[in-house]
Amino acid sequence: MTAKHYLEAELEERLARDPAIWAFIRRTSLDGVWFRDLESPEHEWMSPEFWQTLGYDPVGKPHMSQAWQDIIHPDDLIKATENLARHIADPAFEYDQVMRYRNAAGGTTWVRCRGLALRDETGKARRLLGAHNDLTELVETAQIREDAFQVTNSRLNAVLNAAQSGIIGLDAAGQITFVNPSARHMLGGVVQEPPFPWPQEHLFLSPQDLQPLPRKDSPVGRAVAGELIQRETFVIKRSYGAEPRYLRVSSAAVEIDVETDVETDVVTVLIMDDISEQERTRQQAERSSRLDALGQLTGGIAHDFNNMLATIEYAVQLARDQKNPVKSGDYLDTALGAVRRGADMTKRLLAFAKSQPGLSRSWQIEEVFEHFAALVRPTIEEHIALDFSIEEAGMFVFCDRNQLENALLNLVLNCRDAMVRSGQGGRIQIFARNVTDQPDHLLDRDAQSASVPQPDVRESSRFIEIAVTDDGPGMEDEVKTRATDPFFTTKGATAGSGLGLSMVYGFATQSQGQLRIYSEIGHGTTVRILLPRGTEAGGREAPVARKQARDGGGARVLLVENEQRLLEIMTELLISLGYKVTSAGDGAEALAAVKDGLEYDILLTDVVMPGKMGGFDLARALRQIRPDTPVLYMSGYTGFSEAEMGEVVAPLIQKPCPPDDLGHALYLALHKKPT
Repeated sequence: MTAKHYLEAELEERLARDPAIWAFIRRTSLDGVWFRDLESPEHEWMSPEFWQTLGYDPVGKPHMSQAWQDIIHPDDLIKATENLARHIADPAFEYDQVMRYRNAAGGTTWVRCRGLALRDETGKARRLLGAHNDLTELVETAQIREDAFQVTNSRLNAVLNAAQSGIIGLDAAGQITFVNPSARHMLGGVVQEPPFPWPQEHLFLSPQDLQPLPRKDSPVGRAVAGELIQRETFVIKRSYGAEPRYLRVSSAAVEIDVETDVETDVVTVLIMDDISEQERTRQQAERSSRLDALGQLTGGIAHDFNNMLATIEYAVQLARDQKNPVKSGDYLDTALGAVRRGADMTKRLLAFAKSQPGLSRSWQIEEVFEHFAALVRPTIEEHIALDFSIEEAGMFVFCDRNQLENALLNLVLNCRDAMVRSGQGGRIQIFARNVTDQPDHLLDRDAQSASVPQPDVRESSRFIEIAVTDDGPGMEDEVKTRATDPFFTTKGATAGSGLGLSMVYGFATQSQGQLRIYSEIGHGTTVRILLPRGTEAGGREAPVARKQARDGGGARVLLVENEQRLLEIMTELLISLGYKVTSAGDGAEALAAVKDGLEYDILLTDVVMPGKMGGFDLARALRQIRPDTPVLYMSGYTGFSEAEMGEVVAPLIQKPCPPDDLGHALYLALHKKPT
């Protein structure tokens, strides 16, 4: 047996000989003590603290059991009587319960009541010693919290029930633990109460071939596995009858605070939006746009077919009239080659005409460009050059290839039509490069853009930017503003549907990318499509560690930009990169500052600005004053040639430009000798 601590023994000894100590404990630690005679149970001594806790004056209160029994809740009196009987019969059963008393103010006081039977040498209970603790404040606080929780829960349920999005909570096993009315409707009116397994008759299908997806590839399997799904399109269909639904699905994991020790049966939430009507409308509009493009394709292809047929006809006639078998064979080989070229062209045309919207996957840029070039070249007039270039080999783009080719075809045909109608320009450039994500407002003066989800600031999603640039007449501001509006066209009522750029914009946003339009009157137009970067394995590339922008080291930048808002934010950006900045709103202001003695280390200037002095003119004028100072041009339009730059040929960066790319370009320009 463990020896009693000396302080405990001392306290017991002091309690035995000094009543003041017991009175102190009773007064400060307990809200009442009672002592009951079990041989005469109507007799019970109640300490003054008990009555005071309930708001009564203890003076004159009888020490009788009936006194407290008259103010206890009837249900609790029954419970107290039953528990007391069990404790008297079995010492191992503790007498410990919470009871409700009517206090002097007419309200309810919650009291914890504990008792101990004092037994004689035979084990018979003779007395009952008990103590009270007032729990009213704790109970009322808990009730307030419970009421607040109920109100919050009620409001949340009202929001979830009214939401048009289908919202489903899943546990670790993939069982549905919560489902709102919209989600029930999407699941065919399922009436089961959670938890229940995902209905087997509702299958997620591949949008490409409408075949059932393996569970691990379905949004349910991916979300339960911890994957974050961001506005991806899926098809869901009952295994019997009914039209398939197109759903835009997102997911979010439910984070559990281990410190609160709150258990939850929801590990992830699916949010589903029914976009069936929008998707079918989009597909119908895309088919209309595709037919429009197909009509233009056939004109150019018909010319090539005529050449092939003429080749075949002449070769066959020559072979028939030729007496020399070797010569005859050569003619027939020529005819056979023309047949094969015709078959390849027909195959491409049929593939383009019959292609349907498919599942996004990874495509190598070189392969996409090679196939598209063969398809589109016959439609472009001979005097218009069509150039393809890639920043680096081996890049993959994650999208629907059929829609990408349709988008590029619309852009190329728009370039061609603008140049043919105006008589200005003769080159179309299609260029692909790798870019990182950036805020939409950064260096983005006049882009038509849709937001791209921004991941963790320490990480960066990489995109493939495909830019289609012409050196035609350019767009007026009003045309540029309305360019992506459905049915808006500058070609006249009989020359176009007005759906081309609208469909390109829809494709970019649906692919979780962006569309940006830059145009300079008299110089040309650049349309950029930003699409997620893919991987060789076929999926979308995961975010990568964000590059640190190179520090400017205090170098002095003369920044020239006529757009005031852009000038201000670029000034702040350059300062954050470690540069000292002097800004000017146009070329004349910058030139005047330098003539007044302004010192600077590099000129960073927009190319096209109002007034007589553009960026190329400014660079030429400043080079006369500061011949060794480097120059860096910036423009949304990327079709400028070295000949247009004139005497000062310098690097040209595309706007918008991510901070790390801008810092790198400035560093290279500062450490390279001028030309």
